[in-house]
Amino acid sequence: MNFEKTRFLSNAHTHTPFCDGRSTVEDMLAAAKQLGFSSLGFSGHGDQGFDFSYSMGNGKQRRYEKALRALQRRFWNEGESPRIWIGLEQDAMVDEEQKAYNRKHFDYILGSTHYLARDFQGMPVSVDGNFTILKTYVAEVLQGDWIAMVRAYYDAHVSMLRRDRPHMIGHFDLVRKQGSLAELFRTPVYRGIALAALETARTCEGVLEVNTGGMAKRMMDEPHPSRELLGAWLEMGGEVTLTSDCHDAKYLNYGLDDMLGKLKRLGYRNIQRLGAGKALWETVEL
Repeated sequence: MNFEKTRFLSNAHTHTPFCDGRSTVEDMLAAAKQLGFSSLGFSGHGDQGFDFSYSMGNGKQRRYEKALRALQRRFWNEGESPRIWIGLEQDAMVDEEQKAYNRKHFDYILGSTHYLARDFQGMPVSVDGNFTILKTYVAEVLQGDWIAMVRAYYDAHVSMLRRDRPHMIGHFDLVRKQGSLAELFRTPVYRGIALAALETARTCEGVLEVNTGGMAKRMMDEPHPSRELLGAWLEMGGEVTLTSDCHDAKYLNYGLDDMLGKLKRLGYRNIQRLGAGKALWETVEL
């Protein structure tokens, strides 16, 4: 792989075949080395008890933890770069016993909300997944009310943030990935709901990720969260980090440098990235 020179030398949202990623741990590390990364955080989709094709159920989370912890120790002991961090993307629907284990055993938690229901007609309902299933769920459970779906998503996300207080806030407005609902996302009602949720999220003290994953997949032309929400977050005094939500090593730094410039134009003067030493976060001036 050949990469252009990059300025933001880290990524805290990285997936591998332990969950739904395509590139191996080794390939991700090789890409990070080629880019000159100072740190790299792995964040597999944690064991959640359902949707096993997507998450690390059936013992995969323990194997992920064991393999990466050994690799982390070797890199640290040998002074090798990048600094490896072992994180977990934890969904709002994970049970409390599993969450307690995760908080104790992983370097950081990336708190995300993907689902409205674990089991609807034999399938989970995700806000960023199969639109036909989502549409059927909204029709049958929410009486066709798409605004009620939006409220349900943000209520679930904010409730999780207040309860779990993760180190990172995952793709805050993930529901925007449903391109069929683009007109809805431009309405004042939607924007008001999202902004109110963001204001509550600010009280949870997590670092908000600016996620370019949807852009890498050509599904979106803006990151999560939107420019409007990023401006509001700045006014609230919140911290941000950049991530590529990477599933394929060739996109490890996708859009990160471009977003540095956009954040600076919005008024951000510094952002956070995973540390190269013992501290989880270090500040990068823009």
